[in-house]
Amino acid sequence: MPQEISSPVKIIAGMLSGFPASAGIDPDMQIRAYLVAIDGIPAEALWRAAKLFLSGKVRDHNRAFAPSAASFAEIARQQQAAMTAQSRPRVESPPEQPQPKVAAYKMRLLRQAANGSRSAKRALAEMFPDNPVIARAARDAQEAVG
Repeated sequence: MPQEISSPVKIIAGMLSGFPASAGIDPDMQIRAYLVAIDGIPAEALWRAAKLFLSGKVRDHNRAFAPSAASFAEIARQQQAAMTAQSRPRVESPPEQPQPKVAAYKMRLLRQAANGSRSAKRALAEMFPDNPVIARAARDAQEAVG
């Protein structure tokens, strides 16, 4: 933010001067309305909002006229939220821990069991006796045999 534009009144007055269609309005009353609308918003956010309006970067704004106090305050609050988000420390996710690889023969048994091999289901059930899914599959395969 430029040094010379630091007070909300100067920011608003500077912005309003960029919209000549607002020339017939009492500037003191207009600035007072803006001051009520922007109460509590930091000057940096106000300056960013004014810059967006003056540069024509606010969507759905008629560029021939100054924004309403409510529209200006809304964009200033958005800028304040963006500034707050930018100032937050970034949370780094912990590096992913390498997982142990499954032995190739176990993967082969699993593939065979998925394809209906009863012997593969029994072998898996023996390897993983505490796994209820594998144990049930082996039991079902055993019952199918007879």
